[in-house]
Amino acid sequence: MTLDPLDRADIAGLASACKDPEVWRVLRIGPGRTVEEMTPVVEQLLALQAAGKLLPFTVRLASNGIPIGVFRYLEIDRPNESVELGTWIGRPWWRTPINTEIKLLAFRHAFEGEGAHRVQLKTDIRNVRSAVSIERLGAVREGVLREHIRLKDGTMRSSVYYSVLASEWPTIRDRLERFLARPWAGEIPQTP
Repeated sequence: MTLDPLDRADIAGLASACKDPEVWRVLRIGPGRTVEEMTPVVEQLLALQAAGKLLPFTVRLASNGIPIGVFRYLEIDRPNESVELGTWIGRPWWRTPINTEIKLLAFRHAFEGEGAHRVQLKTDIRNVRSAVSIERLGAVREGVLREHIRLKDGTMRSSVYYSVLASEWPTIRDRLERFLARPWAGEIPQTP
């Protein structure tokens, strides 16, 4: 897996990888199931990057370079040494080591490269799969911000917030490295 700066050339590949509606069910952004839908998603992310609000990356398979999702740093708060991580990947890559690898690289850069004190993650309260994944990383659950965002379908989203502090990073890093060192019994899909 590699993380490369998000580029408009990735639109078709991202749409192909993330065509399953389940990918978008509880996300604030999207959907991006087709080139026509993914184009404004990517344009929005690039506009937010240009405004200094986030830093988006295309997640690619290292074996063949195909895009399978997007990772981004958001809520970048340099004075308070805080940042949020956000990830979405296509359904064929759920429950593979890819998300763990993304988080290891992202946390490492935030803590060791940028000197972050706090790294935050959040998920929709209905996204149990994501919450379990975040908790498996070792992040601390902080609480729920109740019904704070209106989604495109008109429902209100409640978000569960998690964080990792710089003092906790060495333990989390060791945990993620151990996870990635274990043999993977499954096969990582090479196409959507």
